[in-house]
Amino acid sequence: MKPRSFAALAVITVLAVAIALTTFASQNRWSQAKVSGATLFPGLAGQANQISRIELRQGDKAVTLTRDKESWTLADRGGYPAKPEAVRALLVKIAGAELVESKTRNKDRYALLELEEPGGKDTKSRLLRLLDDKGGVIAEAIVGKKRFDAFGGSKSGTYVRKRGDTQTWLSNVDLDVQVGVRDWVQPVVLELPAPKISAVTIEIPGEEPLKIARDAADATKYTVIGAADGKKLKEGAGIDAIVRAVGNIDLEDVRKPAATAPSGEMSVAKIEADGGLGVTLRLRKEGEDTWVSLEPSGADGDAKKTAEEIAKRVQGWEFKVPAHKAQSILKRRADLYEAS
Repeated sequence: MKPRSFAALAVITVLAVAIALTTFASQNRWSQAKVSGATLFPGLAGQANQISRIELRQGDKAVTLTRDKESWTLADRGGYPAKPEAVRALLVKIAGAELVESKTRNKDRYALLELEEPGGKDTKSRLLRLLDDKGGVIAEAIVGKKRFDAFGGSKSGTYVRKRGDTQTWLSNVDLDVQVGVRDWVQPVVLELPAPKISAVTIEIPGEEPLKIARDAADATKYTVIGAADGKKLKEGAGIDAIVRAVGNIDLEDVRKPAATAPSGEMSVAKIEADGGLGVTLRLRKEGEDTWVSLEPSGADGDAKKTAEEIAKRVQGWEFKVPAHKAQSILKRRADLYEAS
């Protein structure tokens, strides 16, 4: 190839690449805008050691976290331990949040970004407050909805507004500000695999106790002890599902037991596990909610060790469980067998 032809081809190639890059940049938001701006809370990173309290609110729901040295607890849940990694992740994101794109100042449009004034029962905005040990406000903002893929690829942003300011912004971080208790604690209360459970007894007031035991001939199946002859199980009546449900408890909320036991129907589920481990669940119905307390036991060996480990997590606490979990555990014989 002649030098002149080669040079011409090189120029054409460079021009083609330049056009391609320009076209890509015009169509790709990540390349179009620099994902940075003014810091949401200037100097917050340097005040990290002063943050002693985090208040989160959405409508009539709220969670308050407090710090004691290096640990965090739920102050409004009797000091139940919080997950330090969840708190740390929130604070790191807040400290690094930058205001990338200004949005509306029109109060009538705040709700579209979920940045309306918090407090109403059905509001979607979330109020975030960081305070020091004397109650002084270090930072305060209203957090709105996320804008997924706001900056191309998988990088999302979150709409925010400083409390008392009319200006709304799109920030460059994915702020996950939740007011559900399970988002800030270890949600698993009890985890016993069904194959390790030998028997379960369900006691509901006014009902004959329901005892379920592992089948001697098939260790993967369970049967109801003392079932009347000729009784036929309803289609879809999951006896095994009761065992799985009672051995795996997740919380929705947590509290210290009241000094005086509240009124409400009390049912009991007793677990007998391999090796002599036992766990008694007391389930109390309060309106639409079901609260459970747990009492593990084990005489010696691994059973004793496991019982002590469970006790460390559950002793002195009551846990609100999802409605479907309570329904899966509290089964009556009439729920399992067809009528005669």
